[in-house]
Amino acid sequence: MTLSAVRNTFFASAALALTIAFPASAEMAGSLDQAVNLFQNAKATGGAAMAVDVKGPVAISDEVELPGFAFNVYDIDATPNSVTLTLVARLEKLQITLYDDTTFDRYYFAFDEEITSAELADTTDENFQATVELIAAGATVTAAGAFVDGMPTEYTFDKGGILVTIGEGTDLTKILANGGALTVNF
Repeated sequence: MTLSAVRNTFFASAALALTIAFPASAEMAGSLDQAVNLFQNAKATGGAAMAVDVKGPVAISDEVELPGFAFNVYDIDATPNSVTLTLVARLEKLQITLYDDTTFDRYYFAFDEEITSAELADTTDENFQATVELIAAGATVTAAGAFVDGMPTEYTFDKGGILVTIGEGTDLTKILANGGALTVNF
């Protein structure tokens, strides 16, 4: 084998290894463009979905992107391929810590890149009863109202995103005692 052939084989192997180790940047998010929280419960909201918080855009970095999101209930930390909600609430300030069948806490996340798949990570605390689903590009979500005057009640997700729904059976007391978090990989 000539030196040129060895060199070409080496560079081709190195390029293949880099492609496998570092996925194409088009699939990795660089910013959390919008985070929206809607909450509903039979008693607290009369069963209607109400807007709690909306933030963004924020660049994804090594820092927590949205500390104290949703009335200081969660720190939201994003990476180029995941988002983690870490429970930081002072539970005595919350009306509801054990979710019944009328309680839905929904977190909508839109990024600068289209998300094509998402799943709950194995590291998610077992006391979260949560689901994750994709949001179609161009989808709009409307809340019945907002907990804060002047907060918008309609949100559009131009590039789609992910929806995390936390529901019946979730026990925030146990999650906080565990130092628990919910992570979605995408």
